[in-house]
Amino acid sequence: MKKLLSILTFLVALGFVAMFMYVLGIPPFHAGGPFYPAAPAPTQQTTQILPDFLSEEKISRNQTYSEHMNRGALLEQNGFSTLAIAEYQAANKQDPETPDPYIKIGRLHLLNQEYTEAEDSFRNALKIAPDNIDASIYLGRTLLMERKIDEARNMFNQITTDNQTIIYYRGILATYFGDYENSKKLLNHAIGLGTSADITKKAQNFLNAFSEFDSNQGGQQTHLKTLLARSYDQTGEYQMAIPLLFEVIKEEKDYRDAWIILGYAYLNVQKYQDAADALEQARKLDPQKPETFFFLGLSYSGLNDLQKAASNLEQAKKLGFQPTIQVEQKLAEIYYEMKQYDKSAQQYENVVYLNDQNINYYIRPIWLYIEKLNQPEKALTLAQRAFKNHPNQAMSYNLLAWAQMGNNQLDDAENNLRQALKLEPGLDAAYLNWGQLLEKREQFDKALALYVKAHDLGHGNGISNAAAERYNELIGKMKDLNITMKTNILNQ
Repeated sequence: MKKLLSILTFLVALGFVAMFMYVLGIPPFHAGGPFYPAAPAPTQQTTQILPDFLSEEKISRNQTYSEHMNRGALLEQNGFSTLAIAEYQAANKQDPETPDPYIKIGRLHLLNQEYTEAEDSFRNALKIAPDNIDASIYLGRTLLMERKIDEARNMFNQITTDNQTIIYYRGILATYFGDYENSKKLLNHAIGLGTSADITKKAQNFLNAFSEFDSNQGGQQTHLKTLLARSYDQTGEYQMAIPLLFEVIKEEKDYRDAWIILGYAYLNVQKYQDAADALEQARKLDPQKPETFFFLGLSYSGLNDLQKAASNLEQAKKLGFQPTIQVEQKLAEIYYEMKQYDKSAQQYENVVYLNDQNINYYIRPIWLYIEKLNQPEKALTLAQRAFKNHPNQAMSYNLLAWAQMGNNQLDDAENNLRQALKLEPGLDAAYLNWGQLLEKREQFDKALALYVKAHDLGHGNGISNAAAERYNELIGKMKDLNITMKTNILNQ
């Protein structure tokens, strides 16, 4: 009978937790990531918690156009692009004669590389407002990403307004079609307008390519095209670089730099096999070029051939690729995926020593030493370095507490967590670590409350997922031990 009462009490307590989560709009916890912080390498997350302003219970069923647009903007700002698109679509239904929702929808599709949908959205905007410059520019950019270069050229040439971005695109399209003198005039005109520093910088990039070619008297046209393809790569117009490089390679198959630039362009449009094929050609022509091996490593990583990715990146490192931190960072990520945690931790440490400006670079190696390698003393050494080099930062105190917990220095850890939260009361990671500390002390009810707090503050990030996992594990542990909550976690 006592056992039955204990079980009933436990279930009632769980009911309070469920009610608490329901009221706040929190779905049942589901752990999506196996480790505590997601930084610096991205991880797949399966749990996303909407910000408070998006709680379903708070949504009015009769929203105005402006309310839908504002909610869409907030969703977009928080990274919920699919939900943002839905809000912009709802705004469009409220006012179908306004182009702005179509433009915002198209921009999100363009950002997500959904080019067909983006093109449709911008064309719908232009049906409503044929003279809308933003819609025209976005449509032109989308056409270029779809490699509809002739169509993009015709569209930009039909716009007569003296807009810097329009003039710039007319200039680089003239470059693509070999109308070099007109291109230079247009690019200089774009620089003269000077309304955007970014566009000015991009236009100057192409003019520099022309100047570099002109300084080499007697240079071949294949060299000019390769320089211009490099400018397309450097300004993000990869789909214009690719066909231009085809022309170069057709005439000069042993042009190493053309193969490298082609591989880089394919890499950036996520055609990893094409990138690898082009870069392998460059490697055969010159097996000592570190950039070739670095880009090959990225290409094989995209193909999920991690062994080849690692070997090529190691070769790039051996040949002196710069900046070194990029190689170290990518190797750390790849060795982590390969479950070679000792190598991964060492690479992450190398990243810290190369760039100690960002304290978040300490997170992954400390986690590896604590959770995967069972070397808490190394974690503590690294955390002490972080604390020394980044004093008075909340994360410094949090990392030090985390490592101290791994070394069973619980009182010191608690003091540092208190200081972390004093400096940054909303630091989700500190609540997660404090929950683990209280769990070590078998203060399970308080630990659960802190996991809920960390989960709530994390809004679906790596901390939130880790808190969910800890919460679920502790609930299971308490159930196995037939332990009930001593207090209501809502009051913590």
